[in-house]
Amino acid sequence: MLQINMAGEPPLSRLRPRYRMWSVTNRYVVREFIGMLIPIVLAFLVVYLVVDFFDRLDVLLKNHASVFSAVRYFAFKMPLIVTQIMPPAVLAALLLSQGMLSRHNEIVALRASGVSLPQTAVPLLLLATLISGGTFAWNEAIVPYCTREYQYVNNVEIRKRQQRGILSEREIWYHGADGFYNIEHIDARRKILFGLSIYRIDDAFDLRSIIEVASARWTGNGWQTSGAVEHTMRADGEVGTRQLSPDQVVIHESLNDFLEVHREPEELSYFALRQWIAALARKGIDASSYLVDLNLKLAVPFASLVFACVALPLAGRVRRHPSMAAIIGIGLATGFAYWVVLALANSLGQTGVLPPTVSAWAANVIFGLLGAALFLSSE
Repeated sequence: MLQINMAGEPPLSRLRPRYRMWSVTNRYVVREFIGMLIPIVLAFLVVYLVVDFFDRLDVLLKNHASVFSAVRYFAFKMPLIVTQIMPPAVLAALLLSQGMLSRHNEIVALRASGVSLPQTAVPLLLLATLISGGTFAWNEAIVPYCTREYQYVNNVEIRKRQQRGILSEREIWYHGADGFYNIEHIDARRKILFGLSIYRIDDAFDLRSIIEVASARWTGNGWQTSGAVEHTMRADGEVGTRQLSPDQVVIHESLNDFLEVHREPEELSYFALRQWIAALARKGIDASSYLVDLNLKLAVPFASLVFACVALPLAGRVRRHPSMAAIIGIGLATGFAYWVVLALANSLGQTGVLPPTVSAWAANVIFGLLGAALFLSSE
């Protein structure tokens, strides 16, 4: 029998339903979201592959690429595509699943039964957090290897280019016209080679000289070197050393030749890139521009969580006869604005206007605060 207090009313503890994370309602909401997410991811993946295929069709036909090479190229590229489409897929799935609940007046029924938006949002936000963490782990374990493989297939198997470079996480070896080049670092943005050593050999593959160049900048027509020293192997076994002026160092290869074996930040995991930046710093090479890429490897995977914070209050509000087109339009416009802010902040970080951490996390912070404001005004 229900107990009555002194005022003749039932205790408040009996009136308030106890919140349970995985209640029947929350399991239903999560199931609707997952039911939308899986086909949306597959649809986005298919659309991306079809567009990329027709974009590269002329290259495949021009180079007479085999079907096996083309399949390998797109198969190795798929892990990178998955990481790129996951945040917009999460956004679209949340907008559609919550929008359908609102369209069928299920949101109204949930609110009338005392279930608030934050209560239904908690398991979805937890799931979005797991997706973000999984995306980061996927980027660390799978994407770097597959990125290197699809670029190898593109350059060697499809374009039929000779593989003339050998590279590790720390340095590059390149077989050029006059011998072998060892390069500590290629700054593709500033078009500079750092720590260049040229091992010149004769027709019998005997070492003639070693030229050490502190840095070489590509001007568009040739190389402008600084700090060049040549060590010549003499017939009597002695080694002669002399300083070289910039016009005495002849490098037949262009910047594009070296960039074919240059490893971009997306080919490295977060921890490998951090070690690479530290190694460059110990050698006195300025790698500050790569600090933005390093922070982006942490910030971008959590775009799924940020999109969830924005999409849930947008689509989960109580409305009569809500417009699905309006919900999806506003949500997608918000997602587009996120990528614009991210690109702008990234550019400012690369030029040194913003600190690397600020430039990488600015979009997440701004739209995370927007989502929090929408939550606070949703009830």
